[in-house]
Amino acid sequence: MTLTQAEKAAVVAIWAKVATQADAIGAESLERLFSSYPQTKTYFPHFDLSQGSVQLRGHGSKVMNAIGEAVKHVDDIRGALAKLSELHAYILRVDPVNFKVSEQRDSSGMKTAITELETTDHSG
Repeated sequence: MTLTQAEKAAVVAIWAKVATQADAIGAESLERLFSSYPQTKTYFPHFDLSQGSVQLRGHGSKVMNAIGEAVKHVDDIRGALAKLSELHAYILRVDPVNFKVSEQRDSSGMKTAITELETTDHSG
């Protein structure tokens, strides 16, 4: 999918708002993932998966940082995330189905966060 310059600018502008709360959004997204799809917990046997745990917040932050990298490299997302993709596919052996689940969950969480940010943003 190719984005227009206007769409790219919109992605960057939206991400600028989301990035201010990225860690919280990332942790919340993982909490929703594990609650809605408990089978995904098997990929994190060494994590404390309780709400607000340091490990959950840390991994949520990593996920959001990866999305931030994709935004920074919007013209080459595949290249920007290639190493991360290889890690998850070939070393961690994450079932690709779980990425669709994550994509839907992250999309929903970010829509909510963006709406909240827009309704509280009085800067202009």
